[in-house]
Amino acid sequence: MESKSTVVIIIGAGPAGIACAIQLKRYNIDSIVFEKDKIGGLLKNANIVENYLGFPNGISGKKLVQLINTQSQTAKINVKYEIVMSVESFEDTINVKTSKNIYHSKYLVIASGTKPIIPKVPIIRDDIIEKVFFDIYKLGEINGKKIVIIGGSDCAFDYALNLSEFNQVILLNRSTRIKALPILQERCSHSGNIQYLDKRSVLKIESVNNQLLLLCNNSEKLTADYLLIAIGREPNLDFIKNDLLNNPKVFQIGDVKNGQLRQTSIATGDGTFTAMNINMILNQGN
Repeated sequence: MESKSTVVIIIGAGPAGIACAIQLKRYNIDSIVFEKDKIGGLLKNANIVENYLGFPNGISGKKLVQLINTQSQTAKINVKYEIVMSVESFEDTINVKTSKNIYHSKYLVIASGTKPIIPKVPIIRDDIIEKVFFDIYKLGEINGKKIVIIGGSDCAFDYALNLSEFNQVILLNRSTRIKALPILQERCSHSGNIQYLDKRSVLKIESVNNQLLLLCNNSEKLTADYLLIAIGREPNLDFIKNDLLNNPKVFQIGDVKNGQLRQTSIATGDGTFTAMNINMILNQGN
């Protein structure tokens, strides 16, 4: 493995990470952004973004990701598509080991976002795993299918709207409480392709005739071509030890630290703020 150095390493190329890198670029501070998949983070899953300033009619998540990608290229942001394996701190240096190289930096910005919570029940067996998803973008441009979504949050309802244009969708909520925004609930209720069922828990999943058979708590049986599980997300920090998170040269930005406050505007603000903070620290000689 090669050993490479930079001033700032940013893990994650979502809105927070890219915003941070762009602002650092304006200060002529070298940075490297690591991304294991594609630029955009959770925006890839969004049906439409309506509360991001500058788009009075809203903008699809897919289109906003394209614009972010274009802006990162225009700013000549150094994005490396490598998986971060581990992070260590040695004296004044942060060492990041990826799937390809070892990198050293003075500061580390964690913008790794969140990962889906995987339920213990139902058990997802190997023979059905290819039909079970936790992120909508991995389903691709499917149409004419029957999809069951488990969840009652913004994420689940937004996924339903996104998929319902060309598919039949069933939303399963284990309680009667819906956590989704009223506007998302209203839009789903007006869609002829979305069916909402509450007080439903999936106890078991079987594969029958190339379809999924979901056995529910009320003895109801549902069939589906695909299952999408959207029961929540948690910080994606598998690559770093907890003690390093208290290092003053390590910063967390965006969804990885904001809990339920997952908004593009908050993430980009975090990224810009952190870049400005790093610049001030460097100018103070630290």
